[in-house]
Amino acid sequence: MTTPDLDNLEIPQPNGSLMLAWQVKDRHVLVVGGGDVAISRVNHLLQANAKITIIAKDIDPVLHKYNELGLIYHLEERPFKPTDLTMHEHPKSRTKLLAYQQSLAISNTAILDETFISLVERFDKTEKFAMVLTAMNDYPTSLSIYHRCKLLQLNVNLADKPAQCDFYFGSVYRHGSLQLMISTNGKSPRFANRLKTQILIPALVPLDVDNAVACLGHLRRQLKEVVCAGSDADTIKERMKWNKAVTDFYSVEEWCRMDQEKVNELLKLYPKLPTKK
Repeated sequence: MTTPDLDNLEIPQPNGSLMLAWQVKDRHVLVVGGGDVAISRVNHLLQANAKITIIAKDIDPVLHKYNELGLIYHLEERPFKPTDLTMHEHPKSRTKLLAYQQSLAISNTAILDETFISLVERFDKTEKFAMVLTAMNDYPTSLSIYHRCKLLQLNVNLADKPAQCDFYFGSVYRHGSLQLMISTNGKSPRFANRLKTQILIPALVPLDVDNAVACLGHLRRQLKEVVCAGSDADTIKERMKWNKAVTDFYSVEEWCRMDQEKVNELLKLYPKLPTKK
């Protein structure tokens, strides 16, 4: 391991957001609102395969069409009710979870009961809203939803209200498996979008990035499952080291022109590395 130069250590710059890829596939997400902003939120969620519930007293025809196509899990055209925040939960789930938590605290055990694990996973993955999004011109109601979400320990985002957001929606560029997000940390979403459309997209359009990602995914998968299988620390370290070296050996443009046959040839070299001809 290389010894770092502690006198010239680069300290991470603070005051940013933690950029994450949130996995909401097959998870419940509530959108309160039915206008243009709600459509934007729903479009993001559809790309992530979320189970979308929409509640609003006025719902745009586009969202109704999505519902007709079977893209929306649940839709009701009516005003929001506080009970909507737990509408998919079993009536006794939270009570059971609280009872288990209290019993664990008393027993002070680090080993979780299988029944408790099953209940937690079912509640978290199939009942509880993974996130709640408000997208309406009714700040008092949105603020009420925010505070109710905090009591229920639900992650929430109020459109255009950064102070009441557990997370932000950045400007996203997607091309197949590749997803890139630009965020101004809630300061200017419009500028982030302009950076995407005027700088990022023109730079990426000429490249077959989807092909590069597919080839690198094949390389990584075959390396992990066939060529260098194993879950011990040394195997993982060597596998990651070789994968990094091969990925960096070729330029972005070269990976965009790569094909699976060439990737399979590279895998046959393991543990040796390719050389320039």
